[in-house]
Formats: sequence, C-alpha cells, structure tokens
Amino acid sequence: MSRNHSTELEPLVSVFEHMSDKPRGPEALERLRKIASIVKPLMRQRNWVVGTLAEFYPVEHNLLGLNINRGQKICLRLRYPGDDHQFLPLENVVDTMLHELAHNVIGPHNREFHALWDKLRDEHEALVRKGYTGEGFLGHGNRLGGRRIPMSEVRRQARAVAERRKTLSAGGGQKLGGTGIMRGQDARAIIAAAAEKRMKIERGCASNTDRGRQIAREEAVKKDKVTRTTVEHEDEQEAAIMQAYIELIQEDEKAQLGDQYLPPSQSNPAGNEG
Repeated sequence: MSRNHSTELEPLVSVFEHMSDKPRGPEALERLRKIASIVKPLMRQRNWVVGTLAEFYPVEHNLLGLNINRGQKICLRLRYPGDDHQFLPLENVVDTMLHELAHNVIGPHNREFHALWDKLRDEHEALVRKGYTGEGFLGHGNRLGGRRIPMSEVRRQARAVAERRKTLSAGGGQKLGGTGIMRGQDARAIIAAAAEKRMKIERGCASNTDRGRQIAREEAVKKDKVTRTTVEHEDEQEAAIMQAYIELIQEDEKAQLGDQYLPPSQSNPAGNEG
C-alpha cells in the first residue's frame, strides 16, 4: 500500500501478528519488529505502508512469503518447515520481505518487478554497509535525556558510523546478493548460490497464486491462535535516523550517476532502474 501524504510519526507498519500457538512467541514478535525496522528506510522514501506484518506457517515447505492486497497484509515464514522451534536466518527472511514489498506496486514477476526487487536489495545492502541495523541505532544512552536530537546531530552520528564501517570493510570483497566474494573463494560457486537463493524466494512467493488467495481467505477469518500487536506511531528520533541514512545512500548513488540520478519515489519506486 501507499499513502498520499506522509506524516513522519504515522506507523509504516500498523500491526504485527505472530502465532501464539507456536513456541517462542515473544521472539517471533521481535523478529517481525526487527525485519520491519530494517526495511523501513526503503519504505519511507517510497511512501509505502504495510497494514499488518504477520507470521505464517503454511503446510507447503517451500512457501516463504505472501503479499495480500498490495500491502494490506504481508505474511512471512519465520520458522523452519518441520521444526517450528527454530527460526530461519534473519537475513533470508529480510530478503523475502524485500520481495514481498515489491508486490506493493507490481503484481507479476516480470522485468519491472525484478528491477524493483534488485533496487530494494541494493539499497538494503548499502544500508548494511553503512552500519544501519534498524531501530535502536542510537541506544537509550544517546537520547539526550529523552529530548529530540537535532537532525544535524543525527546526520553527524549516522555519517560517523558509516565512515567507521567503510574503514572496517575496506578490501572486504565485492557484495553480491548479500555475500562477499573474498580472495581465494570460488566466485562461480558464490554467484550460483546467490542465484539459487533468488530463485528459492521467487518460487516461495504465494502472491498472485491460487494458493495465495486461499491463504488470504484463511488469514481474513483467523481470530484465535494469533497475537496482534498494534503500533500507535513511529519513534520520532528513529524516523530522523532513517531519513539520514536515506540521504547517505542517495548521495552515493548521485555521485555515481551525476545529473542522471533519479531518487526512488512513490511514483517511480525503482528510481533509475525503472
């Protein structure tokens, strides 16, 4: 979903929904929150919102994600098939989330969809390289007694973290699909693994399928065995941090593309890739 007018404190994700009949429920909720916080900068610059971000556990072992009605609800598999005590690696679920977010504006898995998914993945990797880890970036000790930190200070701290991260990762290898290719590694094997991961996520997407529509109907009437957590508003300082990181990655892209640079927006979510 998108909204016409963005208010900074309106929640980008309004409700979290985890399965209360599964073990480690509080951890599932925290994972949903973490995933949302990681992708929020990408959502904010495109003015996207998600009504409900939910955990699901379909019987089909391959299903990983589902976008219902262009962001009204996004469902993610958090747990391993056959072992609901164990959670999937967070980065894998984040990649599924990026895929499902692309369905907010594009239904079929066509060229435009893949261009947008690639753009979201590139931006996510850029944020990771700059040290963005989601909400809680400043920590409670840096909130100046609960007062709002000036935007100039937020930018300064974000840039300082990004610069330290750049220094630490210098010479660390080329990123590809979230995997660094280091000296001595088999580049072909890494490329093949990244391609397989991509295909697995696409095959695991139930959006715009008969099975996805069936799950959507089941989700619409599901009342028990789920716990809903409503978000009243976004944290103002965290929103400022997101904006600072958006500006950082846009500066890098503009430095590469010059006057041809087109920032992502609600009307052009893929930017120059659109």
